[in-house]
Amino acid sequence: MHALIGMVPPEPREPETEDKKKERVTAGATFTWISSNFSHCPKDANEDMVKTYARVYMWYVISRTMFADGTGKNAPWM
Repeated sequence: MHALIGMVPPEPREPETEDKKKERVTAGATFTWISSNFSHCPKDANEDMVKTYARVYMWYVISRTMFADGTGKNAPWM
């Protein structure tokens, strides 16, 4: 993911107690992470940055509509 968009989402936090299950995360990112990091392309962006934002936007749209996962919260990276 870093090679294509220049950043990766943070690792999920461990549960605070043993009775809580570890959150299962797909190979991808949450839609909220994508929105908070790529919702607006800077006005002074160079061509490479514009391509990155376009790539992320296409990933977001396709994973929300055609290839949505069962949770509806994650954009799978495959």
